[in-house]
Amino acid sequence: MSTVKQVTIKNTREMAQANKEAATVTTLGSILAITGGFAVLADSGTVKADLLGVCNETIAAADAKTRVLYIKPSDEDTFIFPTSNATDATHNGQAMVLASATEVNNTGSTSGTGIVQQVEPYGASADKLIIGRFLTL
Repeated sequence: MSTVKQVTIKNTREMAQANKEAATVTTLGSILAITGGFAVLADSGTVKADLLGVCNETIAAADAKTRVLYIKPSDEDTFIFPTSNATDATHNGQAMVLASATEVNNTGSTSGTGIVQQVEPYGASADKLIIGRFLTL
């Protein structure tokens, strides 16, 4: 499973902590959302209002931790995102929804509920990686 990796950082990286349920498992580099007041792994239904950011620590259920550290996204930050489909430069600027907490669904059209915007493909098309930014506004 690939994870999201930060490429550029605005002047100061903002880190924050969120409450999570003790049994919730998190993985470094996965995207987090807030649901019912708790951090959860983001999914295809995650919208901008529920986006927390990128998880900054791996926590096993046995750890029973109730707080998780994450990177607060800024529109000035860029990340390398794994994608569902081969990448294409003609998708630059498109807003995309997530396929999972670690993958963007790049369908070739802009989504009104997209939370990631493609800046450019990263590597070969078959690598299925893009440089993108979170749509935070």
